[in-house]
Order: sequence, then C-alpha cells, then structure tokens
Amino acid sequence: MVTVLPDGQCMNRSWYEWVVEKKFPVWIKASFHVQKRGVFLVQDHERCLWTEEPRSAMKVAGVVLLKNYPKCSQDLNPIETAWREVRARLAVTQPTVVERRDAFIVRLRASIAWVNRNRADFLYRICNSQVDWACDVLKLKGSRTGH
Repeated sequence: MVTVLPDGQCMNRSWYEWVVEKKFPVWIKASFHVQKRGVFLVQDHERCLWTEEPRSAMKVAGVVLLKNYPKCSQDLNPIETAWREVRARLAVTQPTVVERRDAFIVRLRASIAWVNRNRADFLYRICNSQVDWACDVLKLKGSRTGH
C-alpha cells in the first residue's frame, strides 16, 4: 500500500504543502512525461487544501488550481468513478460463502490491480478531462452531467 503521510498524521496545510512540493513533481513527470506543465487540478474544498502555502507550492510545481466550479458535484471527483470500477470488479469476484477479512483484503488488492491493468486508459481519461467536466457542470449549474 502506498502512503503519503507518516502513520498517525492527518492532512493539514503544512502536510499538504509538503505533498505538493515533494509528490506533485513526481506525479507530473510520471503522468505527463515532463518536468513542469500547466497541469489542471480540481480539488476538494477542505479548508487546509486552499491555504496560501499549498497554493504557492502548486504554482512552483506548475499546477493550475481550478477555482470556479461548484462545491458539490460528484462529476468533479474522478476517484469516485475509479472506486465504482473497483466495486464492479469486487462484485464480479464476490465469493459465494462468508469471506474472512484477510481474504477480502487480498481480493480487494487483486481487484485494484485488475482495474489498474485493464482499465488504465479509462482511468487516464477521467483524470485528464477535469477541465471539460468542470465546464459541463458549470453549464448545468451543478447538476449531474452523466460523466
């Protein structure tokens, strides 16, 4: 399992600034094969994510934070769509008997790996279409768009 924060720590403005400074450049290079680029980011409206420290770090990292979108739209959260894919895979692999916790964890990890292998193009598209999705949500004044 990949973790970003040390055990027992919660996200706050200092930790988020650290994540942006240390992890975003790695993510940008791995995802877009460039050092810096105007990568667009739609993020949660949690207060610590919008403080000056992480926003300044985003500018340095080449991240453009999108600000003009509704606060409450499932269409703007690609992780929900990714989890839907995992849930679908879990449904396909659901056992016919009661499952122990450790067996479920193994099945969950296998399902995530399956989605990463077999749905990679789809996951890439949902993570890189946020600007279009935000425009669609704005046109519908926050209503569901069908994404």
